[in-house]
Amino acid sequence: MDVYVRPFRKEVYNQVDEPSKKALIKYLESQGHTIVSSAEDYYAEVVSQKDGVTYFNEAERKAQWKSDWPTYWTEVRVPARKRRLVEKYKDTLESLYFYVFNKTYDKAWKIKGTQMVDDIIKEDKKIESQVFEL
Repeated sequence: MDVYVRPFRKEVYNQVDEPSKKALIKYLESQGHTIVSSAEDYYAEVVSQKDGVTYFNEAERKAQWKSDWPTYWTEVRVPARKRRLVEKYKDTLESLYFYVFNKTYDKAWKIKGTQMVDDIIKEDKKIESQVFEL
């Protein structure tokens, strides 16, 4: 499947990457994970281990989500560009997780890699890109 991805916006990335990664690491450690790597390598943002299993974790931030999840939002959206991670870890999808944090990084959706299938990629005309709608 061809996936349209809007152009990379470095200024946005620079604002949210480090806080997102820190929030994810804090959560994973609170759940008993040991952080193996959080080095920038274009793949999973944080690699962790727990009980002998290696996990691949990716974080996103939804700036419009400020406190509780708005009841009128009917889906969680993950940018379709994250499909590259589903492809990369296709043999270990049970260990791939996507976390979508709110603006203040105190709440998040946890989405298993097995849920990220091509059938749920939709067009988002507002942002001129495609997203996984979960």
